[in-house]
Amino acid sequence: MSIMARAAQVLRRLLPGRTEQTLRLQRQLREARLEVAERDRTVERLRAELARARDGAEEGARQRTRADLEQLVTTIGSPLVQLSTQAHLHRSGSAQVRTGDVVEVGTRLLRLLRDEGVDTIGEVGETQPFDPDRHESLSATAAPVPGEPVLIRVVGLSLEGRTVRKAGVDIPDGRSGKDETEAAGEREGR
Repeated sequence: MSIMARAAQVLRRLLPGRTEQTLRLQRQLREARLEVAERDRTVERLRAELARARDGAEEGARQRTRADLEQLVTTIGSPLVQLSTQAHLHRSGSAQVRTGDVVEVGTRLLRLLRDEGVDTIGEVGETQPFDPDRHESLSATAAPVPGEPVLIRVVGLSLEGRTVRKAGVDIPDGRSGKDETEAAGEREGR
């Protein structure tokens, strides 16, 4: 006779009338414990799968980033090599490097970068309304207000429309916080 059968006999003698209910409850308890243990194993398996999926996604992202960077370097490689060569020739003094040649290489580089989604914010010498999301004041004393005309001194950079480096700006004619009409009115009133 098995241990369970003997236990059932003892229980019937000790608890007449409640034995079947007790056995049913014990069976349900055992089944619940088995279900909980199975759920725990399932949760652990799913956690391991999630960790593997995350690791795979991160590795995939790293590989895509490397491939994108390699493509970018391949695209702009020729102007970069030319700039490097021109810098070497200039430093060594072994050849005369013309400013126009350097500007041409820089222009080609910017054109290639535009094809990749990189663009300049403003042009040096251009006046634009101040936008704190796209412009940064170069003056420590005069801070322009949004919408006020500012002069671009250093171009900024954007990547696919998102500002990655703000353009450096100054307030034109040394004005501080005055718009063009106020400044013109003051000049006429003198």
